[in-house]
Amino acid sequence: MRDLEAIAASFLQVDKSLEDLRDRHHAAGESEERDRVARQQRLNEQAYFVLAWGQLEAEVGEACRDAIRLGQSHEDWRQRRAWSLYDSDNPRLSFRNRLMLVLDRTSDEWRRIMVLYEVRNQVAHGDLLSEGIDVPTVIEDFYRIQLSLARD
Repeated sequence: MRDLEAIAASFLQVDKSLEDLRDRHHAAGESEERDRVARQQRLNEQAYFVLAWGQLEAEVGEACRDAIRLGQSHEDWRQRRAWSLYDSDNPRLSFRNRLMLVLDRTSDEWRRIMVLYEVRNQVAHGDLLSEGIDVPTVIEDFYRIQLSLARD
């Protein structure tokens, strides 16, 4: 997730500018302009959410490839036999299946990522949300999830 910190900083900068603009319109009694900027903020949140999601998805993919390589290199055939079904360079697995190889399905992180996956699918497929996304909190969640991914 090498670009996640820069994405977070960029989001905060743009969101602060939009918030200041919205506050100015509110103070001036310009409700239509205030509402227009509020809609821009929601769109901005969703755009940055999808951009940040890409960082997490890449991290899950790399952890999955690492897990496959490790499993395929195990000296005991009984341990490596199932791993030989996968191509570590191109596992061709759905996101959920890649995630199952590297994250405990009973964990809080699994539950959180599944909630966020639904949001990602909704936004990425054009069904924009009417409510906002707390991007800084989501990014914190992504870092926590990253730490939970099995790498050995």
